[in-house]
Amino acid sequence: MTTSWVTLTVFDALPQAEIVRGRLLAEEVPCVLVDRSLLQIGIVADGIELQVAERDLERAQAVLAQDFSGDLEPES
Repeated sequence: MTTSWVTLTVFDALPQAEIVRGRLLAEEVPCVLVDRSLLQIGIVADGIELQVAERDLERAQAVLAQDFSGDLEPES
């Protein structure tokens, strides 16, 4: 059976893409970054797509919708 991959979101910069990819992988959601740019020479033209298996799309969206900002303690 062939897995169909769908684009979850597109990033303009690699650091943000890697952070979100890491979050999904931590939740055991398989994902890949598809570079549509010329990043190797420092140019992001068409963005960096974060793709997940179509069967995992809703789960990936739910993972990214979680807000942990309330768990942070304010600095004194």
